[in-house]
Amino acid sequence: MEIPKILKPYEEFLMSTVKPSNQIVFTLEETKPWESKLGGCPYLEDIGQYPMGLNGSPMMFFAQINLAEMPSLPDFPQEGLLQFYVEDEDCYGLDAPCVVKYIPAYTTDESALVRENPYSDAYEENLPFTEDCKITFVRQEMFVGTECPEYQDKFGDVSEEESDALYDLCDASDSRVGGYPIFVQSAPAYYNSEEYVLLLQLDLDDTSGLMFGDSGNCDFFISRKDLLAKNFSNVEYDWQCC
Repeated sequence: MEIPKILKPYEEFLMSTVKPSNQIVFTLEETKPWESKLGGCPYLEDIGQYPMGLNGSPMMFFAQINLAEMPSLPDFPQEGLLQFYVEDEDCYGLDAPCVVKYIPAYTTDESALVRENPYSDAYEENLPFTEDCKITFVRQEMFVGTECPEYQDKFGDVSEEESDALYDLCDASDSRVGGYPIFVQSAPAYYNSEEYVLLLQLDLDDTSGLMFGDSGNCDFFISRKDLLAKNFSNVEYDWQCC
């Protein structure tokens, strides 16, 4: 990874922050029940597997990641499905627990699976995107994100020219799995990039119409300990906007 000349004094620090990430690409394509997707119908062998929220309503299905479809990441399972659900309400479930389901094994016998989401019409108007999409991945290596606490601590007093170069190098925009997040406002109090792993970031996107509030995005974080244990019951969910 190339460091611009103006940032050479910070090269050792920047290289120490490098992490792999899988950037998400959205396309307007139909998906199989087990494929990676934004919206649509999650993988379900029985409709009774669909999670209900604290308000008694079906939760909003945001996304599904087929882990075998993306380049492997440290500490992540290499197989299975991750499904992301939030409470169905007009604040995108901000004040309620999210649900992240891990399905370690799945069938590709479509006749044994639910083919249409029976609840999507009920919550469609509350979704932060307008189009269901297929998800594919592009592998990246990332430097520490511009909104992360360690970036702020290191580069709080640089020149304007250095700041511009750092922004170009360290911008963490785009939807992704792994790597560094971008915070529209500020990092949540619990966030620490050594202890927490970015499970999923959904960021502004024209193809899907993704946007949380006014130019906002969302993040799902998991502790490294829980990720290694494949325990997805304590995932932290946050969204922020301008």
